[in-house]
Amino acid sequence: METSVPFGGKHYVYFPEGIPYYNLYRTKRKINSFFELEHIAEKFRYLNPDFDEGLMVDLFVNLSDRESGHIIRTYDQDRVTRMVYSVLQKKKTPYMRNKRKIVFNPVKYISKEDKREIVGKLIGRKPLIEESDLKFIIADLYDNRERISVTKIAELTDTSRYIVKKSLPDKMWRDIVNLNDKIKEEKNISRIIEAIEVLTSKGNKLKMRKLKELTSVRDYELIKKAVTLYQNGF
Repeated sequence: METSVPFGGKHYVYFPEGIPYYNLYRTKRKINSFFELEHIAEKFRYLNPDFDEGLMVDLFVNLSDRESGHIIRTYDQDRVTRMVYSVLQKKKTPYMRNKRKIVFNPVKYISKEDKREIVGKLIGRKPLIEESDLKFIIADLYDNRERISVTKIAELTDTSRYIVKKSLPDKMWRDIVNLNDKIKEEKNISRIIEAIEVLTSKGNKLKMRKLKELTSVRDYELIKKAVTLYQNGF
């Protein structure tokens, strides 16, 4: 379920230049789109090249059912099956935004506080935080759909808010704003699509007013975008 790393019995390993690292451990966040489901299939095949093809199809058909609790809507079984066989045929190396510098051993218990202290010592030990390290932290927060803030970066690097602010170049400030906007939009779209599922499952006609009531989202254009994504099967 993750890239093989030689821990040698250690709680974590540190790669100053970073390594390509994939992992498929379950998180609280649900799969938001068919595109994301396909990306997960690519990572699964990459990490498990000898996995039985039929079992992989069954696995992703089950995963793509909303009742599994892992995804925000159910996708057609034939569509999912075609996607999995396409992934198996292409054998594509999955896209990766940033390399991983610190990999924690999953069989060793490390508290969140200890992890932050380790990251702080290894990445935030300099008067100013290097841009490459900031990119790593920001990408990691975004991948987990956590709001990116100066306070959060300061916690993860064991430095002050002042040092974080001083270290962030103007372009990265703009990137953070854009990423936080994307996180907020994705969460709202997920809420809207879940509300659409609730409405349509009961045979009710889809109405914008009802969606606003169920989700408390008032942005009409965002609701339209979510409806379009839902109708197109994203």
